[in-house]
Amino acid sequence: MCIYRLPRGESIIRPGSHCPKCGKQIKWYDNIPLISYALLGGKCRYCGEKISLQYPLIELITAFLFLLTYQKFRGAPFTILIFLLLVLSLIIVSAIDFQTYTIPNKFTYPLIILGLFSSPFNSFLKEYSGIIISSSRQLSLIVSSFLGLLVGGGVLYLIALLGRKMFKREAMGGGDIKLIFGVGAFLGVANVLWVIFLASLLGAVTGGVLIIAGKYKKFQEVAFGTYISLGTVLVFLFQPGLNRIYIDLISICK
Repeated sequence: MCIYRLPRGESIIRPGSHCPKCGKQIKWYDNIPLISYALLGGKCRYCGEKISLQYPLIELITAFLFLLTYQKFRGAPFTILIFLLLVLSLIIVSAIDFQTYTIPNKFTYPLIILGLFSSPFNSFLKEYSGIIISSSRQLSLIVSSFLGLLVGGGVLYLIALLGRKMFKREAMGGGDIKLIFGVGAFLGVANVLWVIFLASLLGAVTGGVLIIAGKYKKFQEVAFGTYISLGTVLVFLFQPGLNRIYIDLISICK
């Protein structure tokens, strides 16, 4: 609903769920994730209009990532809650950015605030911050969150400035920078740098393949927020593996 309505400037509260073609209100039993789509054969009960495949795909992805997030932070209920909110926001942001090349401030600003204010209770930061500035663990986690915000946003802002000077055009949208601000507040300094690296790598590889396949033009606008979101999920779910890769690379270099 958010993915469909927000880019169109529509309220996400009123009216309730309805068919965009015939306008009929959707009953609760036709609105059960995945199950209703299958039972209805992917069509509106009233007018037979096809329901976009986006709906069951988003529902499936959300369920899958919620399950992985629960498994990752099992035993830390508050961390589960804040990372579920992060995942939900990233899914919405990714889909909207992929379709419109814009990221709504309605999601990036709350993410920044939530990331900072939840930092004293964020067990992910506790595990991977490595920043101890005082005997107060909570204060150290707040600093780690704030530094993650500044470093992540600062790096992406510098990339945007360099890209503008080199290519004489907008290289990075303001929405992407705000999004990485929020991600940095959740993940801390080292991890937000991993996110930027993975997002850049995934974007470059995907763009290169699409250019070769003739589906993409050189210097065409990229939905970088989608890659930031994917990189974020990969980092917080598989962070220990990334650490091992980093240690192995350092050993090889030595």
